[in-house]
Amino acid sequence: MKELISAAKEINKLLQECEDEGLGYDATLAKISGVKVHGVIFPTLMLMEIIDKFVDGYKDRQKKMTDVDLQADEIQNKYEDYSSKWNAKDLN
Repeated sequence: MKELISAAKEINKLLQECEDEGLGYDATLAKISGVKVHGVIFPTLMLMEIIDKFVDGYKDRQKKMTDVDLQADEIQNKYEDYSSKWNAKDLN
């Protein structure tokens, strides 16, 4: 069972790398085809299904990245506001 979990993590990592690198479908399929469990490769159809499910999550991954960017902007804006208030107060 550990081997399956490890393979799932490896496939997900490889899919993320392929997405980040902008690799095409064939190159992505070839890359994840190297993942084995107990020395046995996954059937091509299964790997194609896994890629399809990964693609379904693309919009969610992009939204999360956008949310992180928005949070960083919000933090920067609040920092600027709070630091200017702090620096403007009379400390004497």
